[in-house]
Amino acid sequence: MSDTLEKERFLEENIKNLETLNKRLAKLVLMREELIANIIGAFGHEHEGQKTYDYGLWRVEVKTPFIYSLNKKAYESGDFKIPDEFNPVKESISYSVDKRLCDRFMSDAPKNVRDMLIGLIDKKPGKANVIVKERI
Repeated sequence: MSDTLEKERFLEENIKNLETLNKRLAKLVLMREELIANIIGAFGHEHEGQKTYDYGLWRVEVKTPFIYSLNKKAYESGDFKIPDEFNPVKESISYSVDKRLCDRFMSDAPKNVRDMLIGLIDKKPGKANVIVKERI
């Protein structure tokens, strides 16, 4: 019985601490974004790219990238006829691993297939995460 109570206290304390820390982190992330915007504005860095500024004792590197995305549905519809010499869109092939099938095949497939899969697919633990959804 004591072991169960100890585990409950341990979990409760850790969940409370994680919840408190997550709230502080959210506030710190907001503060960080504001400081970054203030510094970029103070340097007058209003263009895309990267530049290093020297200010007093500090060397400050500012990066302001743009992220380009394609409206794939509109592009593939054929409604836009961009001449090849002016078309910045490059076609690429992407591969992904179906995790459920991979796990199933790693245990159920014949040995020679499993050996091939092991040679092709790395499986490593990802970063663990715990999210406290709400208090009850």
